[in-house]
Amino acid sequence: MDEMIKLSVITVNYRAWIPLERCLNSLAELNPESFKLEVIIVDNYSNDGKLDRFIEKYPDFTFIRSEGNYGFSYGNNLGARQASGDILLFLNSDTIVTLEPIETMLNLASQNPQYGIVSAQQMDLNGKAENPFGIYPSFWTINSIIKSLYGLFSGKKSKISCDEAKVIFPEWVSGSLIMISRETFAQVNGWDEDYWLYSEDADLCKKVIDSGKVVALQCHPSITHEHGGTTRRTMRLTAFYKAMVIVSLHIYFRKHYSGVRHFLIQGFLILNTIILENLIPAILGLILFPVGNARKYFLIYLNMLRYYSISAISGSWLIDIKKVKLPE
Repeated sequence: MDEMIKLSVITVNYRAWIPLERCLNSLAELNPESFKLEVIIVDNYSNDGKLDRFIEKYPDFTFIRSEGNYGFSYGNNLGARQASGDILLFLNSDTIVTLEPIETMLNLASQNPQYGIVSAQQMDLNGKAENPFGIYPSFWTINSIIKSLYGLFSGKKSKISCDEAKVIFPEWVSGSLIMISRETFAQVNGWDEDYWLYSEDADLCKKVIDSGKVVALQCHPSITHEHGGTTRRTMRLTAFYKAMVIVSLHIYFRKHYSGVRHFLIQGFLILNTIILENLIPAILGLILFPVGNARKYFLIYLNMLRYYSISAISGSWLIDIKKVKLPE
């Protein structure tokens, strides 16, 4: 008789206590019979005194305290090092799961060894599909207008749709739900810790595909994802995270482009950030700074100017994740 598969669920948390509680409650209710379940929560130095209550409430789960908030990739790798499962499931703290999608994902993975990563469709709280997948970051995805035209005329976007498919094969799936075997995870050296947040999921998927496997996403059954519950608390935090999206693109292009192509795509991303898409919103944000959302665009612009200044001085697109400070 085959030994039962052990699944290690790894969740990274940073002060997302309300969504995390819903997520952990859903995991506690799974009661699987077809696999063994291990749940690991990595707290990325929330340092607000609330972790102890969760440790008390969920004695069957493993909690790890990170020494600092060193990013999503760092937290995931920290959890993976403590995991004992054959299969790793990286799960956002703002998700709610049931047994059916988890079992279906496990079946897909076990029946199709060429599936290096397995994920699932995600629904928001209103039941709308989030379609958490896409094509690799490139020149065609930097600018919103170019991205729309590319999707319209290339036909590439229409090839990856859950409208009529049970399983699809995108280039990347969201890091909010990634199932991967321990063997494959080790083969690609895990999550790249040069990313603090964003683009690390596209990077991981690309490494898996480059290793000769495919990325698969099941369209049904799905999980629930609150989406953004951990990153949208204040205007300054929102601006910080929006800027980090762009920073992470620069890091992704640094890792996956070379020569003239690397020079051109980095230059275009700077041009798009400083002039094409953000200059006018930033000016309006400066003029209307006290008014509503206007200041957000100005703050994003300031964050990016700071990043470009540091990059020019250091001669590197990379950031020191141990020096990243979240605004209050």
